[in-house]
Amino acid sequence: MKRKDFALSKEQFMIFNPHEEHKQLSIENQKFLIELNPLFLNEIANSINFNNYDIQFANSIQKNPYITQWALFVNEYTSMYKENIDNSVALFLDHSFSQLAILLIKNTVGLHTQTWSVNSFKTVSPLIYKAMEAMMEDYRRQWTLDEMAVISNLNKYQFAHLYKEITGLSPYSWLQVYRIIRSQEDLKKTDKNILDIALDCGFSSVSVYNQLFKRLYGDTPGTLRKKLT
Repeated sequence: MKRKDFALSKEQFMIFNPHEEHKQLSIENQKFLIELNPLFLNEIANSINFNNYDIQFANSIQKNPYITQWALFVNEYTSMYKENIDNSVALFLDHSFSQLAILLIKNTVGLHTQTWSVNSFKTVSPLIYKAMEAMMEDYRRQWTLDEMAVISNLNKYQFAHLYKEITGLSPYSWLQVYRIIRSQEDLKKTDKNILDIALDCGFSSVSVYNQLFKRLYGDTPGTLRKKLT
């Protein structure tokens, strides 16, 4: 993309916003691509009372067990009927896209996100889920990798490797994205200045906050706040 290159591993995904310039440099094995009309996504969001403005997703590698299960099921089902597409398959896909829209809205990172839904990780990895809960509860704290690892009863090397395998992000990157999520409500609904929002959410400086925010959304927090209002 214009901001940086990304490499996706197994079960990871990215969501591209409309008009986001990107190109595919290479591909191995299989690519699973779904294109949804943004109006459809916003209609779903409004119907479940999620927000009243256009959804904008963060440009970040994400991983979620619910999205993986959906993709595997739909891929297997359509593969069975690819030689004989009929009305039943079209109807199946219509309902499936509504399910996907709800999963994306409720389980992925974007301006609409108020907190990170991590319940799906509880059965995938109880140890990592335990660390997630602790960091979400105390996200302003300046965590060290050792402190994170202790919660999961792992050494820091095992913990860092497992965390990235399960979530698609390193523990520290995950925490920084969560801090962005927590900052968004203040950005949208209060008059607090950007510096106070950044420091209140645990960022070491406003410049770090601005850089990460721009990497995720393509705009600084101040610019995006003006657009939303």
